[in-house]
Amino acid sequence: MKLSILIFLVIASVFLLSCDKDPKNPASGIIIGTWISADKSDTLHFVDRESFYKSDINMTYDHYDYELLNDSIKIGYSGSRYILVVPSSHFYKLSGEELTIDFTNKLCYGFGLERVDYYKFK
Repeated sequence: MKLSILIFLVIASVFLLSCDKDPKNPASGIIIGTWISADKSDTLHFVDRESFYKSDINMTYDHYDYELLNDSIKIGYSGSRYILVVPSSHFYKLSGEELTIDFTNKLCYGFGLERVDYYKFK
């Protein structure tokens, strides 16, 4: 009896630890992929839960780090033009195939002080 309870607890623990849910990053799996701005001037390619690459008229596939929180995305530049850039947080909204990031609150290296709507590329 005790052995079966122990086996059950071990299996349950392994299952719970392997779950893909991250309470800090509620949309971390959904955001992965390529997103193109509504005006087609900017592309973000989220490759995993920590990195994305940005391409626009000024930079090609430049590397950024990010962290998704409840309603904000913390972005830090770590590309080839690396200079001391402090990461900044911005409100984001992810709804299906649409991602909106509001950069109006604080300057983020490589982005303008504007709200940008991105659409998932298929």
